Amino acid sequence: MLSPRDRLLAALFAFQLAVAAVLGGYLVKGLRKDNDKTPTITQVQGNGGGGAVVTSPTPGTTAAAGTSAKPGSQGTTVVTTSGPQSGPTVPPAKADNQKLAAGAPIKVGAVVSQTGAINFASSAQATKAYFDMVNRAGGVNGHKIVLDLRDDQLDQPRGSAQAQAMVANGVFAFTGWNAPNTENGIVPFLERNKIPLIGGYGERAEYHSSYSYIFSASYGHYGFQMGSYLAEQGVKKPGLVYISNNETTADANLVKAFKAGFKSKGVTLSDSDIVAEDVTHSSYDDLVTQFRLDGVDGFASLLDQTAYNRLLQAQARQSYFPKHAADSLFVDPSVQQSSKTDGVFVATDYEFIDGGNAEVQKYVSTVKAAYGSRAQINYFGEQGWVDAAVFVAAVKAMGTSITRANLLKVMDSLEGKGGFGFTSDLQFSPGNRDINHCIKFGKVTSGKVTRVTDWRCDGQPF
Repeated sequence: MLSPRDRLLAALFAFQLAVAAVLGGYLVKGLRKDNDKTPTITQVQGNGGGGAVVTSPTPGTTAAAGTSAKPGSQGTTVVTTSGPQSGPTVPPAKADNQKLAAGAPIKVGAVVSQTGAINFASSAQATKAYFDMVNRAGGVNGHKIVLDLRDDQLDQPRGSAQAQAMVANGVFAFTGWNAPNTENGIVPFLERNKIPLIGGYGERAEYHSSYSYIFSASYGHYGFQMGSYLAEQGVKKPGLVYISNNETTADANLVKAFKAGFKSKGVTLSDSDIVAEDVTHSSYDDLVTQFRLDGVDGFASLLDQTAYNRLLQAQARQSYFPKHAADSLFVDPSVQQSSKTDGVFVATDYEFIDGGNAEVQKYVSTVKAAYGSRAQINYFGEQGWVDAAVFVAAVKAMGTSITRANLLKVMDSLEGKGGFGFTSDLQFSPGNRDINHCIKFGKVTSGKVTRVTDWRCDGQPF
């Protein structure tokens, strides 16, 4: 929910756009003139940083998300900023086949919600850590990667303005986005400006755009597998609770997938036992009461970390612990585990961190080395790491012909066997956007998750 201050900022932003429309060319000329000046990089510390602002007038001074700038730091590639509130006018997109000069930096943009009701700082840390690791080793094909990483603070107008600013500043591509509010409407912007998106949160439209590549499984696969798996565990009267996407089509497809999963095992999911929640819902007592009174003997959930804590608290108050299949965030370090969570099934399209393979442990150790006690290790961190890894693999495959058109061509033929160590085989092929359609399950035991199935794949709509 927006605060009065945020509403005021949004109103001012709308007013500024109206003024820009009236003043037209005069204002645009002024903006372009300002853009020719040496920029001041403003970094807003989030995630416990107290909102302190650090400014540096030196171009190229870089810092980790949520940290002060350290001039001269080795291997750092990220400029983190929460602004601008209103970005420069976006110029026409450059030709798709414009070739990057030999040795020129590859500018990559990302918007990650690092402050707000849902926090994806772990994704930002992982994407940054991966690119820093690559740059320390000499870059890719003689090019260093320069990552412009911004925080939309879970605010769509802010994120849209940031995307415009990055395009105006000449980003080659976007990668490592984890900003659901901004991404929910980003596809038309990508297509107008011909900017590829290599890895993101995964909103419905992104799975159907020729300019975006999403490596997480869609709700179609999550829903079908979670529904069928709960039915296999003996659930006869199921329920479903999820955070609404605030988009009718996306929510309808999510529900349809869960119903299909239960139906495949002869079980019916009733509309009366399907609950869509808002991310800021303060208590889940009403949900628990509803499920308990309706005789729900097992339910599936797609919630965020803080929502899972509130759900567990409500279950404990009413001593209600039916079979439960949750998403990957149920075992996020910020979710408070207890003996009551033992037995919960956890669905994931990425490897579990506990007991993870060598690639997963490389992600963990690299991020911890970069961030120390501030490192956030979780599912979204894995996503940010894989997004960066796929982008680097695509750049390597382009050789000396680094163009946006070639990036799209290479992505459509990339080798995805083994899922870069984190997922099932990723399916890259021309026109295909159902890249990851497999889910595996674990079970919580003593607060840790243990794998109980291998990848379960299906052909559900995405």
